[in-house]
Amino acid sequence: MNNIRIFFAEMKNFLALWLGQSVSSLGTTMTGFAISIWAFEQTGSALVLSVSALLVMLPKMITGILVSPFIDRNDKKRIMIYADIGTGLCTIILFLLLRFAALEIWHIFSINVITSVFGSFQNLASDVAISAVVPKNHFIRANSLQSLSSGITQVVAPALSAVLLGFMGIIGIIIIDIITMTFACVSLAVFVKIPMSYLKYKPKFNVKNYLNDLQSGFKTVCASALLFRLMFFMAILNFITSMASYGLLTPMILAKSGNNEVALAVANSAIGIGNMVGAFFVFLVPTQTKKIRMIFLCYFLSVTFADVLFSLGNSLAFWAVALFIGYTFVPVITANTTYFWRTIIPIEKQSRAFAVRYAIQSATIPIGVLVGGVLADFVFEPFMEQPPYLLGRIFGEGEGAGTAVMFFISGILCAVLCIVFMFNRTMQKAEREAEIALPQ
Repeated sequence: MNNIRIFFAEMKNFLALWLGQSVSSLGTTMTGFAISIWAFEQTGSALVLSVSALLVMLPKMITGILVSPFIDRNDKKRIMIYADIGTGLCTIILFLLLRFAALEIWHIFSINVITSVFGSFQNLASDVAISAVVPKNHFIRANSLQSLSSGITQVVAPALSAVLLGFMGIIGIIIIDIITMTFACVSLAVFVKIPMSYLKYKPKFNVKNYLNDLQSGFKTVCASALLFRLMFFMAILNFITSMASYGLLTPMILAKSGNNEVALAVANSAIGIGNMVGAFFVFLVPTQTKKIRMIFLCYFLSVTFADVLFSLGNSLAFWAVALFIGYTFVPVITANTTYFWRTIIPIEKQSRAFAVRYAIQSATIPIGVLVGGVLADFVFEPFMEQPPYLLGRIFGEGEGAGTAVMFFISGILCAVLCIVFMFNRTMQKAEREAEIALPQ
């Protein structure tokens, strides 16, 4: 009982921040789910959804690098509040466009770009704020709670969206999104206290100091052999997985289920439940040693189930089980990877380092998403309309079969690379050196 009291006393600021952001994420995910269905029904194109995803990732990547020195120098709480307000205004614009039946695909693209810019401020400030309010011995548990909220969101949001679309329509869902975003801003302003003691020295802002700050972000990451190699390997894996699972899960499920919104909701819920189960495991049993090997082992198991086996299914039950098992390993990957970044990088440089990490690891994702959308629409889907006998027996034929082949290929490639990375001696040596260098 005393341990529980101590935990809540040490984590009260984080828990208040986590709760507000989790509620806001629920509303945002509901809106994203509803809009993705609307866009696919309007166009029937996987490429449109891939471009939409690209316009979320790319601006965040570029903006994060450029604004990270500003975030490291300033009040993280205030930055998060302003960013949430900016995102809320974009949501209101989306509401008005739908209300007056004026929404078009290019509106969604434009709003995605703007909200992505605000998201870069919010995410970087939030990452550093968590490092500031969470004791080092709770880093992995804090990461697991973030994965838990992500899992809950993935379970609840699709189910609520599927139900509420029939009663309230997209407009009603967006109103809920605005309410949850308001709750996040108020709870952050009133209940969260973020210490500012790490903002010790702030040289006068000018172009020279700004460029020096940008450069220091790259130097800080490159100074750690472990972080540099981990970032590089993750960039490769992200490129391969992004060609299928990042942009094509929704169109594949919809195509193979006859645009069944409930099937898509169940598949997303399976992902969320898997994340929840994995997060509970990480929270109860944090990884103590050999974190690098654990990261790539879990990545291997994740793509084996959530990509390779998932691609072989033709029923909702099969898809749900494969996705559930595959995504139970994701919180382990996230928690252990983030642990190294929070512990190795000094807190006063974390915005810059996290921005570099996001930019490098995510730079391959938009390319993969775009390539995946093009390959799905113009290569694999047409090819699988009348496939060779064996491929037709394995993956089916017609809509969604080509996308299934892409899931299978990307999963196999990632699984092989994970085995190679898992036993990479240079990476294991860098992990040992980093652990020895960390303050106890």
